[in-house]
Amino acid sequence: MIKIAFAGNPNTGKSALINALAGSNLKVGNWPGVTVEKKEAYFNYENNEIMLVDLPGVYSLSPYTLEEKITRDFILNENPDIVINVVDSTNLERNLYLSCLLKELKKPMIMALNFYDEFDKLDYKLDFSKFIDLIEYPAIPTSALKRKGLKELMDKVLEVYSKKQNFIDYQLPFQKDIQNELEEIKKILLTNEKYKIILNKYHIDYVAVKLLERDSWFNETVLKESGIDFKNFEEERIEKLEKKYENDIETILAEQRYGVVNGILKQTLSTSLKSRLDFTEKLDKILLHRIVGLPLFLIIIAGVMGFVFNGSAPFIDWVDGFFADFVGKYVGILVEGTPEWVQGLVVDGIVGGVGGVLTFVPLMVLLYFFLAVLEESGYMNRVAFLMDKIMRKVGLNGKAFVPMVIGFGCTVPAIYATRTLEDENSRRLTAAISPFMSCGARLPVYGLFTAAFFGTKAGITVASLYLLGIFVAIGMGMFLNRFPQFKTQNTALLIELPPYRIPSLKVIFNSTWNRLKEYLKKATTVILGVLILLWALTYFPNNGDASKSYMASIGRVISPVLQPTGFANRWEPVAAILPSIAAKEVVVGFMAQVLEDEPVENQETEIEEAVEEETTFMQDFKDQIIGLGLATKDSILGMIDIRNVSGLFAAPDEETIAEENGNGLIEATSKLWENDDHGSLRAYSFMAFILLVVPCAVTLAAIKQEFGWKFLGFVTLFMIGIPYIVSTLIFQIGKLLI
Repeated sequence: MIKIAFAGNPNTGKSALINALAGSNLKVGNWPGVTVEKKEAYFNYENNEIMLVDLPGVYSLSPYTLEEKITRDFILNENPDIVINVVDSTNLERNLYLSCLLKELKKPMIMALNFYDEFDKLDYKLDFSKFIDLIEYPAIPTSALKRKGLKELMDKVLEVYSKKQNFIDYQLPFQKDIQNELEEIKKILLTNEKYKIILNKYHIDYVAVKLLERDSWFNETVLKESGIDFKNFEEERIEKLEKKYENDIETILAEQRYGVVNGILKQTLSTSLKSRLDFTEKLDKILLHRIVGLPLFLIIIAGVMGFVFNGSAPFIDWVDGFFADFVGKYVGILVEGTPEWVQGLVVDGIVGGVGGVLTFVPLMVLLYFFLAVLEESGYMNRVAFLMDKIMRKVGLNGKAFVPMVIGFGCTVPAIYATRTLEDENSRRLTAAISPFMSCGARLPVYGLFTAAFFGTKAGITVASLYLLGIFVAIGMGMFLNRFPQFKTQNTALLIELPPYRIPSLKVIFNSTWNRLKEYLKKATTVILGVLILLWALTYFPNNGDASKSYMASIGRVISPVLQPTGFANRWEPVAAILPSIAAKEVVVGFMAQVLEDEPVENQETEIEEAVEEETTFMQDFKDQIIGLGLATKDSILGMIDIRNVSGLFAAPDEETIAEENGNGLIEATSKLWENDDHGSLRAYSFMAFILLVVPCAVTLAAIKQEFGWKFLGFVTLFMIGIPYIVSTLIFQIGKLLI
């Protein structure tokens, strides 16, 4: 197997190039021990098995960031057969600095001059033969979008691989006095037998540069591997160089590398004035304008949310109905004759659990699609730039704003969207506070309780809950930012603004599919386990009588603890909190069960009507196909009418709740605190608790996947304590004011 590592700056098209080479054979996971995404692809070329590894985009190999450490460690320790250095051919000056650093590793390399179609459009000219002579290794013009240069690149891979070279003796790009010092260091290394163990693993030129640079990471690594401590190695000679150049040694070497880059480009590259007036610059003058930039961004985000949530809503309803009315019905027929608990487990626990996971799929598909569009087009980096100053006030990077906005629609994709954040602490902080954004799943709960207790003031009540979630998220962000695990470095945001590009549909579809596949693979097992457990707690010991279930018993037991919140004087809302972990909408169904809103005779009548209207499998299947067609039509119309974003934040009205849950549910709910002077306050306290409490099982699965069990435990405890405190404050202060 030929192992190829793809290294380069961010936004150079590494992933697109790998997708173009390997198609959909991409495996996505995490690098061992960290949450940085790892992508690998496998395919065959000319009877050779090829492994492609997409290393994180970096600007340097000094391990100041997790991405830099991963890239450097992989090339040094995993010994790829070839490193493909992917560069943006339209921005060689920036990209070639990393190329210098990669050369110092002395590994066999090939340069992929990506976006070469754009290079030609800009009327740039490159003296190719001279360029290759100066960089000292092969270079192939490529375009992942146009699929150009792919065969030439792989043919060159086979050619380089056939030479079986472990190290390449590239020239070091430093001036004479620096070179002299490096030669002195090499002499010391070669004449002392104890250094042999280090030189067996690393090229002597690389070791010399790292020692001259005072690279602390390299020293720590060598100390662990061999027990040799290079601290203060040749310190006097290094200090003399720093005194001569009036700068620190790391900066001296960096400046000399940049000098080499500028020298190469001066001899080989000619550009036109066209680049100064190109589309990117013109568009940035509008989108990054200090006055209109932020409003335009909010309009774009609102438009994306309109597309995603209006477009996915009909499919979500269809998937929900497909599992509840079609799959549930015929699976129920298959298990007829088995014990009641088996039927309940299969139909309500397993089928209902699968349906609960797959209900999110239409939303995830559209969200991942539009996120990929924003990322591949180059706009996502502009978002971070626009929001950085505002978000920094609450201890977050500007990039954190997008996941938080997504959280208003659904917390699950908001957690996955934190992958766009490069700083691990920012990721953790954003993931910890995003669940406080009021997702759409909470709206049925708001709809029921506002209809029962607030009447015409339902709209303003729901709006206040959204504002409460934002306020708590900001406060908790400022609080958590005090702790080392969440503390973000208070430095200016350094981010590249790549040129705008029309994204490749193939790249977008591959990105969407790989993210969705990973979501289904990892989240399904966790949520199914949680839902089956919750089903058992609600079903037993009285065969489906929720009011006498273990869940109800739990509600009665913990009610005294929650008494300060106000709503815990009734066990029903307390017991509803645990099922809400499966999905917040479950609260309404649970209340419908335990409050017995419909007389038994009405239920029997409905059963009789259902029997009379019995249909065949083919009729039901045909209805599902028709329903899918109608969902597709409604989805398209919903995405066209993107102005209807307000619908995302509107609670269902009384008629909708009555239609879905029974005419007596609102009335039964209103009787929870009938003739209670603080009934509305108790209801509001309960809604605030549901807003802030532990998110749904799918979100928990996403948090575990992205951050591990320890962080999941922290978030769970955190989101039990915060709602308790907030609801208690609401009720206790409210009592004094009302």
